[in-house]
Amino acid sequence: MIILAANIFPSLIGRSIRDENGREIGKIVSFIINSSGEVKEALVESKSEEMIKYPVGRLKATQEEVLLVTDIERRVEKLCESLPILLKKREILESLFKNKEIVPEIYEDLSSEIDKSIGEMKLEAQNLLSDIEQQIQHQENLIKMLHLARTFLEMEHGIGNVKDDVFRQSLLSILREIKYTSYRKMNLLKTKDKISSLILQTGIDITLSEKPVINVRITGQ
Repeated sequence: MIILAANIFPSLIGRSIRDENGREIGKIVSFIINSSGEVKEALVESKSEEMIKYPVGRLKATQEEVLLVTDIERRVEKLCESLPILLKKREILESLFKNKEIVPEIYEDLSSEIDKSIGEMKLEAQNLLSDIEQQIQHQENLIKMLHLARTFLEMEHGIGNVKDDVFRQSLLSILREIKYTSYRKMNLLKTKDKISSLILQTGIDITLSEKPVINVRITGQ
């Protein structure tokens, strides 16, 4: 899980923040705290001068840049850190009990708590795989939509209904978005493989539940 030290937040104020494609989202203007003084969210001024807040858990800061990671990436990182540790604790606890190094009451209490946490992690892995599949389908639909838009643009330009300079600018915008969308899809596929590898390594049993696919619909104004 991405955890930034509390003393780093002041140094991030005024810095640009970018998405996973390197596109600038805006500038960090401050941070929002709770009643205990704990930093919870980053306040970002977007390029359109709109104030937007993001959970600090989604920030990834280096000396060169500040990135806003996706919610899926944040959840995957937490899962990959927490699940192996929980399974190792369960294994150690079982060994201690078999060797009669802990009393049954403590074993039952601790094993119950660990098993509960492992169950929650299994459910999260299942939900993540389903959410990623849905996002992959969404990106594929976006790519198809963009190619349809390019086809229309090419045809209208070919018959002289769109000026050359407007055509070039519009085509560049479409091609750039196809590139970004393809990159997002590739990252989602890599993330899916990462979770699948974790499941194989830990030997947990995951049963996927089907979720409805969100399709892209284009409506006229």
